[in-house]
Amino acid sequence: MDLQTLTFLFVGITFTLYIGIAFWARSGSTHEFYVAGGGIHPIANGMATAADWMSAASFISMAGLIAFYGYGGSVFLMGWTGGYVLLAMLLAPYLRKHGSFTVPEFISDRYYSKTARIVAVICLIIASVTYVIGSNERYWRGIF
Repeated sequence: MDLQTLTFLFVGITFTLYIGIAFWARSGSTHEFYVAGGGIHPIANGMATAADWMSAASFISMAGLIAFYGYGGSVFLMGWTGGYVLLAMLLAPYLRKHGSFTVPEFISDRYYSKTARIVAVICLIIASVTYVIGSNERYWRGIF
């Protein structure tokens, strides 16, 4: 077999495997999809959330701030962590009590407005794009 045939065979088998897993692991409801049907232990869920929060971008940028500003840069780290904890403690209980999975869904149901949902989505997109641009600053400097 030549390399091209092996490549097509490998990609085809991988694609078939992914499709098989997708059909096998289908979730039956929104609750099952977003929160695994409530079957994840809260400590494991908290550790997964913390790992997601401590992404490479925030870890590297905070280490860079502390390296650049010295101990004064740790103020940013405390604010970053404190803000996350406040958000988790003040927002998460309302989302859970309301049965919402996303902030735009909660805002839409709370204010009975599809416009409020669209505004919330736009705000989240702006925040996400700002985060991505900030984390890829070195890449953007190389392009321009």
